[in-house]
Amino acid sequence: MRHRGAALLLTGALTALTAVLLPAPAHAEVDGIDLKVTKAPDNFEAGDDPQIVEVVVSTDNRGRCRKIRFSMVLGVEGAELDQVRVNRVEENGTFPTQVRDEGGKARITDTQVDPGQLCRGRTVTARYEVSVAENAPDGRITFDAEAFDAGRTLLQKAAASSDIEGVAKPSTPPSEAPEEPAEEESSEAAIPPPADASGISADLAAGQDSTPSLLGPGLIVGAVLVLIGVGLLMRLRLRNRNRNRPQRPQMPGYARY
Repeated sequence: MRHRGAALLLTGALTALTAVLLPAPAHAEVDGIDLKVTKAPDNFEAGDDPQIVEVVVSTDNRGRCRKIRFSMVLGVEGAELDQVRVNRVEENGTFPTQVRDEGGKARITDTQVDPGQLCRGRTVTARYEVSVAENAPDGRITFDAEAFDAGRTLLQKAAASSDIEGVAKPSTPPSEAPEEPAEEESSEAAIPPPADASGISADLAAGQDSTPSLLGPGLIVGAVLVLIGVGLLMRLRLRNRNRNRPQRPQMPGYARY
């Protein structure tokens, strides 16, 4: 029984904690209660110091006083959500909050009720320090404030917005007049000539005279003729030498019997 009681107590504590951290579901606003964003700058400059956004709730209802819990839904257009910094503050410093994503917006909800009490003739104020990162572009921030009582009943809503003066976009330089094209050079000077298969560049080959040279074949033919002439001269000389040689008498033949 002791363990069972402890388990039930823990379950109850977690349920109560969840009820504290999460805002109440939407209900009709309560008559006689007014919520206003009384202070919000016209614009936030990227990289500038934080500025105060102030939300005030008041009532003209008679009766008991109420404890208030504030919730702020922050939306950003143009810039990124993570380029905006928000800090909920009270007189004694930072006030604890819970941040929850809601479809691209951030809901910032007090984790405990505000120190003040909402009574007739008295107000309760929530202050937020808001700054924008120095690299944020132009855009807009929307503040949707909500006031709840201690029982998570939505009392009233209010809204405001501020511009973001982001970093200046680099201006496009004026188009410059196109430069006059340089005087064209000869193709041989502008483009290196390709090399042929033997490694001799084509421009060298192109520089030769297109008329075929006859010096080589002439030399060959001349050499052949010289050799032929020398051969003829030697043959004639041998023939003359044979003619001048004395003839030897031939031996008479013997008759056979």
